[in-house]
Amino acid sequence: MIYNHISELIGNTPILKLDPKKTGLKNIDLYAKLEYMNPFGSLKDRIAKNMYDEIKDDVIKKNKTVLEASSWNTWKALALLTSCDEVDFQIVSNRMKISEYRMIMQLSGASIEELPWISDCPDLNDPNSYTTAAMNMEKNNPEKYHYTDQYFNKKNYEAHEVSWDEINDSLGVVDFFFSTLGTTGSSFGVGKKLKEYNEDLKIYWIVADAWQHIPGARNSNELWEVGFYNKDFYTKILPESTDSSITGSQDLIKNFWVMCGPTAWAAYSWAIKELMEIDKTLEWKPKMKAVFIACDRVEPYLNFYRVHKPELFQHKVSSKPKVSDINEIDISLNLNSESLKWKLSDYFIVDIRWNFPYSVWHLDWSINIVDENFAMMIEEWKVFPKSKKILVVCRVWTISNKYAQFLSHQGYEAYSLDWWFTRWKKEIN
Repeated sequence: MIYNHISELIGNTPILKLDPKKTGLKNIDLYAKLEYMNPFGSLKDRIAKNMYDEIKDDVIKKNKTVLEASSWNTWKALALLTSCDEVDFQIVSNRMKISEYRMIMQLSGASIEELPWISDCPDLNDPNSYTTAAMNMEKNNPEKYHYTDQYFNKKNYEAHEVSWDEINDSLGVVDFFFSTLGTTGSSFGVGKKLKEYNEDLKIYWIVADAWQHIPGARNSNELWEVGFYNKDFYTKILPESTDSSITGSQDLIKNFWVMCGPTAWAAYSWAIKELMEIDKTLEWKPKMKAVFIACDRVEPYLNFYRVHKPELFQHKVSSKPKVSDINEIDISLNLNSESLKWKLSDYFIVDIRWNFPYSVWHLDWSINIVDENFAMMIEEWKVFPKSKKILVVCRVWTISNKYAQFLSHQGYEAYSLDWWFTRWKKEIN
């Protein structure tokens, strides 16, 4: 079949029925919507096309720059679509943790406004978020920029309503729908239409756990910044871990040859867990249908996988302990502001927030090492003298507690500062 423009290849992605012998489901058929087979490699191709088609004539006529706040898949598709029309494109981001995406951006010729890097220990009160920065760029220079705004643009979820047509034409009525949350556009757009034909549809939404990072998925600390988020729309909201999403992605590749990234695994993993229990109650009833979305391809995440689970790429499995291995809270390592008020100088203080909130305010005598960099340091080397106590500081004390535990296991006298950031900041001052 001959096509005249790359955008004509967006959509009409296939649906794969997973082998029930491997899923273990007897009374529920599980299907994967292979959105990674869009031409730019993800379901965000639909969003980019829908947003860009609406404004294309205007930005070309007025010679505007298309602007988006994004970290990977949306800007990648927008960068490539705009380059087809020789339209300038600029990305605003502070979440670009996947180096391969930065390289694709450079190949496409897009420009980037990269804000100070955000860590997995977010400051929820940050006025300088990448979405705010993008909005201000358009507001201050409306003749130059058109901000597509995927987080609040209804063209986002409307693009995914077309996916429903593809699902409905192939499967008919669907009983269960599993989706990982990014901007919530896919879960809301597809789920909204599926519900029109089955009011009993169960919609499961998967997020990264508060301590975790899954590329393409929001974590439970970030729901505040997602424009379409509506908790009441979902049957259940389910947390997933970084390690589990990587291991599961490998499982989908090996067992079903689905070459997907970590968000697809998060959805598949919870689909199996939730459906297994339901499946037991359905004997002698007509088979039910469940769908999850394989959002994007695995290749751009291989370096991320290597960093977080190096044993997958080694002949000999690494036995080194990792910060991410710690899954419990040890409150005995928490120190409150009262006990520290006059003794801060006794501690070697490591603040693991990202550099912008650290620059606004921090404890005296502290140093700033972003959490992921700090994890890599202490997992690989013994970098601190054991003659001094260590205090780990983060806006979310449950995260700093993990680092304190890890250091304690390595023989250090280490503690975590108790209470939420805004509270102990006020107390210590």
